[in-house]
Amino acid sequence: MLKPLLILLVLVTCTADATNIDSTSQQTVSNFWLYEDPSHHFNGQTVLSTPESSWRVIQQKNINLGYRNPTVWFKFELTNITEQTLSKLLDINYPLLDYVSLYFIKDDTAIPLMQTGDSLPYDSRNIDHPNFVTAIDLPPNKTMHYLLKIKSNAPIQSEIKVWSPDEFQSYYRSKASLTFLYLGILFSAALFNLVVFIFIKERTYLVYGLYAGTFALLMASQDAILFEYVFPNHPKYHNWSQLILGCAAISLTMLFNLFFLKLDPKNKGRSIYLMSFVPVFILLIAFVFNYVIAIKLALISTLIMLPACFFIGLYHSKNSINRAFYIGAWMWFVIGFVIFALARLGLIPFNTFSNHAIQLGSTLELLTFAIALARRLHIEKETRIQAQQIIIDSSRQSVKLQEELLHNATHNDVTGLPNRNNFCKWLDRNLTENVPFTLVLMRLSRIAELDKTLGRDISNYALEQFATVLNREVQSIEGIQCLNTQEDFYAANLSNSTLGFVLKTDNHQALKAKLISLNKTLNSPIVINDMEIEPWVISGYACYPEDAQNAQTLLRNAGIAVERAHQCDNQISNYHKIIDTYDERRLLLVNELKAAIAQNKMALYYQPLINTKDNTIMGAEALIRWPHDEYGMIMPDEFIEIAEQTGIIQALSLWVIKHALQQLRIWKKYNPEFMMSVNISTHNIQDSHFIEAVSFLMNDHKGLAENIILEITETQMMGDTQHALKNLWALNELGFNLAIDDFGTGYSNLGYLKKLPANELKIDKSFMLNLEDDPQNQVLVQTAIDMAHNLGMSVVAEGVESERCYSLLKTMGCDLCQGYHFSLPIPVDQFDRILDKPAKI
Repeated sequence: MLKPLLILLVLVTCTADATNIDSTSQQTVSNFWLYEDPSHHFNGQTVLSTPESSWRVIQQKNINLGYRNPTVWFKFELTNITEQTLSKLLDINYPLLDYVSLYFIKDDTAIPLMQTGDSLPYDSRNIDHPNFVTAIDLPPNKTMHYLLKIKSNAPIQSEIKVWSPDEFQSYYRSKASLTFLYLGILFSAALFNLVVFIFIKERTYLVYGLYAGTFALLMASQDAILFEYVFPNHPKYHNWSQLILGCAAISLTMLFNLFFLKLDPKNKGRSIYLMSFVPVFILLIAFVFNYVIAIKLALISTLIMLPACFFIGLYHSKNSINRAFYIGAWMWFVIGFVIFALARLGLIPFNTFSNHAIQLGSTLELLTFAIALARRLHIEKETRIQAQQIIIDSSRQSVKLQEELLHNATHNDVTGLPNRNNFCKWLDRNLTENVPFTLVLMRLSRIAELDKTLGRDISNYALEQFATVLNREVQSIEGIQCLNTQEDFYAANLSNSTLGFVLKTDNHQALKAKLISLNKTLNSPIVINDMEIEPWVISGYACYPEDAQNAQTLLRNAGIAVERAHQCDNQISNYHKIIDTYDERRLLLVNELKAAIAQNKMALYYQPLINTKDNTIMGAEALIRWPHDEYGMIMPDEFIEIAEQTGIIQALSLWVIKHALQQLRIWKKYNPEFMMSVNISTHNIQDSHFIEAVSFLMNDHKGLAENIILEITETQMMGDTQHALKNLWALNELGFNLAIDDFGTGYSNLGYLKKLPANELKIDKSFMLNLEDDPQNQVLVQTAIDMAHNLGMSVVAEGVESERCYSLLKTMGCDLCQGYHFSLPIPVDQFDRILDKPAKI
């Protein structure tokens, strides 16, 4: 137990002098006799009979005994030194004392003048005022003796002032104006911050608004304003309001500092966050155990927590733009509160300054934080404007890059002409039953030779010149079809050496004459680096609907014709079934494919997927092959089309998925995170029966779907979008991961891609060719990677064939790579040997 009297009381052995009272407006009693009654047995009469030696003398203008358990008695004398009777008001100016009794001593008899206290109803006061005030009359040239009894759970502290009635009213009227102005400022700040919170939904303003409002109510309770106006007949509510509001204010102070400095409650702000719960435990102590103990704990813990919160926030706000405001605001509040708390604990004198130190400190704190929050609003506004401008600029750049990406996805990067996918879509849109079309293919036969002997740059230049001349010359041919009126494109780039165009004609004789003339023009030597190079252009054509009934077949048949052109006069050939060497083989494969699936004569080869972060094998792509007894190894490019056209594709896809699952189960035992990629056809995602069959298949392979990635090409997804999207989501709900394959080669709708349940995007291998030396290609690949990451997808680059390309992709942030640089597609036994080696490849 602190012994504040050892510090604050001036103990003397002489008698205390009377306080002289004259006609001045206000005087403070400064001489007292003090007696402590720990038994609480004395009353106003019996205490006068105690020996003089039991009373101690205090000679100072304020009483501050801190928290004292005994009942405390004070004797003091007032001497009227004037020649007239003085009517005065005796003011005990600390409104939180529980029980206050004032007696007038006459002829050794204690006559009660006032019986009041804040543990009694408010109307127990002699005068309607928050302080304990009573009227007294002082006869001329006489000394009057008074006895004061104080018993309180609050700190025993006060000044006893003697006022003239007019000055008393004038002083407290001014003080009340300042108090209500102060409370008005606090409530205005609370309301303003709550309104700001409603509009911007920033919790800092909510907490600060609640803190300012709660603190205003606490100050109103401290000055007995709530007691006077809210619950004058319920002193118990008045006493509890101080503890509850005080604890709430401290908790909100902790939370405000946490949010103001933007500290993570689970990391740097954990200690402040935990301290915000201390007042809650203090309230529990008050309700369960003892109110007085809780009050003392609240003051002591606050004295500890406020500086602790300040220094913790100071430490973690080293780089905060609000640090200066934080230090300034806290400095005012901590100084004010420490002075206030020390006065309550009886460690420093009680006076007007110490009694109002917290109001002064909180006002300065409020002003500082208000400036900080206003500045923060301004900075956030400027930041939002800048962010919006960045978004606008980024959107413009994104639109420009998407347009460029779209252009490159539909045009050849060497010639600038429409590419094969673009051309096929044009054919699909324009082939009609009643209009004859002729598709002409022209091939630069020496392109491969130029590439191998003189290099890629020379071969690209030759192709570019060839394309420029062809696109210009065909414009004058009657019946030529324009592929793009905005760009004046009449020819399309169908492969690295082949270009094509369409004529609306079925006159073979006239067509052949035109092609002979065109071939002669195109076979003119190309001058490169002072060298004349013969192009060796050959031509082939097929007619619609005579030779084919759809775009794909028309392209195929024209391709067969151009392959035979070098055997023909003038290097020009037209399609006829007689020259279609693939027909007999195709019929044989159609008949045998279904049996090969049923008899498990198909085979899966595996190409590893490499994690760019640690260069380890994290999965494989399962690629189907057909080991044919007569034709040897048949690649999927040949029999997939057969399967799709004959309706066997569903059985083939299910066979691949089933055997991939069987092998995955084995490899997953060694690596639970091993992923298996499997290609499925557009016919699969359009067929709901396929989804049902896959679901049934997974009954025997539970828990493996999450390790399977189903790959669907970008172009395939652009068909019956609603039905396909429904089935893709059905596969996703079965647990499969979905990948967009060959990204960048199709004419995709980027808005539609966002709706796909895709987890992965595979950049087409055509973008990997010469990637390390092609800045434009690098921009497109980087854009695709960034777009995929922004959509939450991982990125796989296929067709990686060099270490330089792989290193560049790693720096771009690509997640996975596959290609010949790491391994060809290999049988399962060879793949097992790769897995048995060290993890890095």
